[in-house]
Amino acid sequence: MRLLIIGAGRTGKKLANKLCSMGHDVIMIDNNANALTNVDSEVDVLLVEGNGSTPDILENAEVAKADVVVAVTSKDEVNLLACHYARRAGVCRTIARISDMSYINSPLVDLERLGIDRAVNHNEECAQEILNVLCLPGTIEVTNLLGGRIAAVGFNLPSTSPLLDKPLEQFKEDERFLNVRFIGLVHEDELEIPRGKSCFSEGDDVYVVLTPAETTSFLDWVMGEQRQNLRKVIIAGGSDLGLSLAKLLEETSIKTVLIEDDRIQAEYASELLNKCLVINADASKSVMFKELGTDLETAFVAVTGDEEMNIVSCIQAKQLGAGFTVAHIDKPEYVPIIDKLRLIDCIINPYLALIRAILQFVHGENVVDVRLFHRISGELLEIAIKAGSKKVNMRLSETNLPGGMIVAAVQRGNEAFIPTGEFVLRKNDRLAVYCLPNVVNKLKSIFK
Repeated sequence: MRLLIIGAGRTGKKLANKLCSMGHDVIMIDNNANALTNVDSEVDVLLVEGNGSTPDILENAEVAKADVVVAVTSKDEVNLLACHYARRAGVCRTIARISDMSYINSPLVDLERLGIDRAVNHNEECAQEILNVLCLPGTIEVTNLLGGRIAAVGFNLPSTSPLLDKPLEQFKEDERFLNVRFIGLVHEDELEIPRGKSCFSEGDDVYVVLTPAETTSFLDWVMGEQRQNLRKVIIAGGSDLGLSLAKLLEETSIKTVLIEDDRIQAEYASELLNKCLVINADASKSVMFKELGTDLETAFVAVTGDEEMNIVSCIQAKQLGAGFTVAHIDKPEYVPIIDKLRLIDCIINPYLALIRAILQFVHGENVVDVRLFHRISGELLEIAIKAGSKKVNMRLSETNLPGGMIVAAVQRGNEAFIPTGEFVLRKNDRLAVYCLPNVVNKLKSIFK
């Protein structure tokens, strides 16, 4: 597949890396020659220098030959125009990164008529991801599937968990496991899909798929006293992401404090928020934590533009008693170190929202949504079973899926559930399938 990326900043480079690793042809446009040189030193892409919202530059990049155009510059207007021109040139799929939510929410803007298939505001999506985790104590990642009918949840096993040192098959008669599907296990940095013989150890990261109604009771059983309800959230950083999260938290019963070191931005945040306490101060100062009070029922969320400060302030918050920490981190090279040393409980990466949107298009027409995790690789895809699929009327046990692939949940009509091997597929069923990286490319042919 041929993809045109407009914008060679950190986001564009990250997307180019991902798409090239999947074997796609990538062309990149940017008016900053240094940014293009930086990309050229790391990624094998075709580069075009110029303004991506200029018709002549798009024609030089042979925009009409692209299957997908992704506009991710720092300017919303450039992204909107680039996608509009691309659609006029005949491009089937367009994705625009939009920072200003008024472009998405205003009745004056019709994104569909502009030729934009998907507008992604990664700040809003990141804020929702953080909220999901904060509202479900004991988890390190939470995402919703199949229209919110199913939840995918990641958690770290404590020393007191009843799952420890027992094969998974030992629990097959336990009613708690009837509506739970284990999809991921990270033990000593190795990721696998748990099977009957799999055993769990203290400190393992475990990922399960289950119905929302079962989530709280299952986590209570697995985590025990390690699940601490949060009564307060301290947010460091009053930029777009921090503000988006604070707004969402104002709709809950959790007390929220936002710390912003820029006076003008702090005043703006104070005017915008209703219940949240806004403080103009440096969140890296330990005196702030002591004055605000941090304990096991306090979460600290660092979402400033300085990721090194985010990491350091989270470590400091943990040392001063915070029960849970979240950091917004751009650089992927930091993540393995943080995971290995267990420095931060939850990591949020801004690129996943855009990568998800692209993967939905490149995987084929029967893939209707894609979910990605921050801590584990692989993809969780929603797949529609078409009328002509060879899998119609076949039992799941007969589908002969490769070892790195598992059907986690099924939606039929308005009902979603965890299927058994005897479940018979019908047309219009929607499957949630988790795939390890080495088998993702096989998915298209399996569910034709």
